[in-house]
Amino acid sequence: MLRKLSLAVLIPVCMLALYLVLVTAEYFYESELVRNELADRQVSQIKQQLLRMQTIVQSAQALQDVERIEQEVSLATLDMNVMVYILLDANSRIRFANHTVWRDSNAIEVIDGYDVVRHHAVVQSGQVSVSINPDRLSIQAYYPVDAQYPGATELIYLESDLAPLVAKASTELQQRFMRVWGLGALLLIGFTFVLYYLLIRPFKMLSESAKHVGTPEFSTQVPWSASEVLSLQTTLQQVHEHLGRAVKQLNDSEQRWLFAVEGSRNGIWDWNIRSGEVFLSDRWKEMIGYQPDELEEVFQTWETRLHPDDKQAVLDCLQEYVSGKTKEFESVHRLQHRDGHYVWVFDRGMLVDWDHLGRPTRMIGIHVDVSESERNHAAIAELVKQSVAGPKMLPETFMAQLSQYLNQRTSAGHWGALLLLNVETLGANDTLTSHELERLLSQLSARLSSYFAENIVVAHLELGRFALLAKELAADANMAGRRALALATELKQIATRPFHYGEHDFRLNANIGICLLDSVDTLAPELAVRRAELAMQHAQSSEHAGCAFYHPDLERSQDPESSLLNRLERAIAENQLSLMFQPVVDMQGKIVSAEVLSRWHLADGEIVPVAKFIDLAERHGLIASLDLNVATRVCLLIKQLKQQGINLPRLTLNISTLSFCQVDFVEQLVALTRRYELDDNQLGIELTESALLTSASFILPRISLLAEAGVAITLDNFGAGQGALSCLRHYPLREVKLDLHCAANLTTDTSWSQALIQPIQAFNLPIVAKGVESPQQQQLFSRLGCTHFQGYNIARALSVNDFKQLVCPRPLLRSV
Repeated sequence: MLRKLSLAVLIPVCMLALYLVLVTAEYFYESELVRNELADRQVSQIKQQLLRMQTIVQSAQALQDVERIEQEVSLATLDMNVMVYILLDANSRIRFANHTVWRDSNAIEVIDGYDVVRHHAVVQSGQVSVSINPDRLSIQAYYPVDAQYPGATELIYLESDLAPLVAKASTELQQRFMRVWGLGALLLIGFTFVLYYLLIRPFKMLSESAKHVGTPEFSTQVPWSASEVLSLQTTLQQVHEHLGRAVKQLNDSEQRWLFAVEGSRNGIWDWNIRSGEVFLSDRWKEMIGYQPDELEEVFQTWETRLHPDDKQAVLDCLQEYVSGKTKEFESVHRLQHRDGHYVWVFDRGMLVDWDHLGRPTRMIGIHVDVSESERNHAAIAELVKQSVAGPKMLPETFMAQLSQYLNQRTSAGHWGALLLLNVETLGANDTLTSHELERLLSQLSARLSSYFAENIVVAHLELGRFALLAKELAADANMAGRRALALATELKQIATRPFHYGEHDFRLNANIGICLLDSVDTLAPELAVRRAELAMQHAQSSEHAGCAFYHPDLERSQDPESSLLNRLERAIAENQLSLMFQPVVDMQGKIVSAEVLSRWHLADGEIVPVAKFIDLAERHGLIASLDLNVATRVCLLIKQLKQQGINLPRLTLNISTLSFCQVDFVEQLVALTRRYELDDNQLGIELTESALLTSASFILPRISLLAEAGVAITLDNFGAGQGALSCLRHYPLREVKLDLHCAANLTTDTSWSQALIQPIQAFNLPIVAKGVESPQQQQLFSRLGCTHFQGYNIARALSVNDFKQLVCPRPLLRSV
């Protein structure tokens, strides 16, 4: 209650209460002081009077002048304050008294205040005894007198009344204090008015002003006051100014936020985790066909519209983020439209508030309609599926938009830019299947589509490669370049932000090439893409931090690897790679198969090492094209020689793990066997352990498809350290080839046979020893359990003609 009182009431009341307490205390103190002074003065007068009476009584008794004593006692009765004035003998008999009725009476019987014990004590000691009786409000005096004969007076007893004197003094004191209190009250009232004007009124004015801080009604015009009040006034003015600036910044930020949201056409949601209430923006509702005043704003509104195939995965992803297991919530899923169909959306959110126990209480996020991005991704996948050569062509839709922009620009003088983004997903490839990898890149596509404005076209060109067409950056080339670089920096930050998929977090490395597009110079779409590719390759060098512009010098000064890569692309397209064949024989020396090897001879006679161009092809996405090219030529060779009546032994191809795991590669390989009408066991493939150790649910269908088509499967490089014994049991393998290094160890340490050869023998599979260079090695391998042999002791890698001569005219006459 007191906390709600105003200072204008509280301070005067407190001052008045304090003043009354002080005045009352002073009154009682002074009243007691006056009583004591009055009693002391009266006692002093009584002592003087009794001393005089003592002298008179003693002298009168000596002369036996009784009349004089009576006369003196009679004079004492004139004092109105004297109640009792008697002279007593040794027996307490009253010899003389101010009232004659008491004479000759015993004082004990007639005088209430008389004390006989005190009487005798005073006479014996000869000391005067004067005391104040507070109960009777009187003074009692015992004064001894020398008795000169028996029966003479020996004590004067006097009792004086103080009540009239005290009453008079109290009345005077009360009158004086009334005057003092009145004057003090007037001064206190005056002081209160001064205090109100100098302190309370300015505080009251500042309090009223504080209610309007940050508004136009705010004013701190207060009258002259104390320095503390003026300091508070200055501080309040500063707070008003700071608050005004903060409000302006907040309004500006809100306007910019609203502009950004409206410009990006994103839906906004705000979820109260405790209550389940969800704010849904008008744009969010519009995405699924509803009006702003429709839909109940609760969590179930979103949850019940999730596609059944996406619902569990999305809810699990949300739960993992809310519980702190993942660093962000990001999902691409489908929501049911009012018309019944489903809309693809990109959903991203973040926690913004927690309670005192650290539990999340609020989460906000955005919804972006990415249906077009998903349909474009599906079209790309269909183009890739129909392409025998693998994913190398650009989507027709994006090329059409690029061509239209380059040829029909109406904003003269404005520069644009083509940005080519390549993400390296090698880390993800080791743990994700091809389908999961496509899903991951689809999520990246949705992330890009949701971030950039409508005047920037985003396209997912092929696996791991994206393109952005920025249409009207600036009229000045330098400004356009700076904006394109800023856009590329944003693009790189978005692409390299971690992705959460399943139970893993993935970080993608990104390289971006930028080709500025002048509105005056008309380029062919293919040339613009080619220039962006050159810049992207140039961006891979460390000094460019993953972003680089195209300039004409790149055409003339490509690094050796880029030049070699271009020559490799032409060599694959023009069948310039040579095919070599190295036979594999059994223990009787009969050729049972041959491994097909690729060799690359440049026009200047230089031979490119196999490991070098295979690594180049794998790093730049050409390995599938290379493997399919070799397979096509081998199938054609088998068919041609078969038509000539020459039946070759089984020809086995080395297939890269990257090729084998690529979408539709196995289907294309099976299609080749059917196109060239190959018999069972005429074609085989060699896979390393790393390919077969991928997810069984992903590998088994591919192996089964090859086995049904009659393609023999060889496990190559067994024993290289991957531990692939499970592959021998799960997959229909035709034979096992030992790793070269393991074969070398077998020749020096026969205990290796127990670790490598004996486990294979348990599965009744042929064992091929590679790198056999002498008859002694072949004999040793034979004793250890190997059943087939390959190496220089059998034959080197042969050309097509030499291999035909080896196979057709006469068998290989070399046996163990």
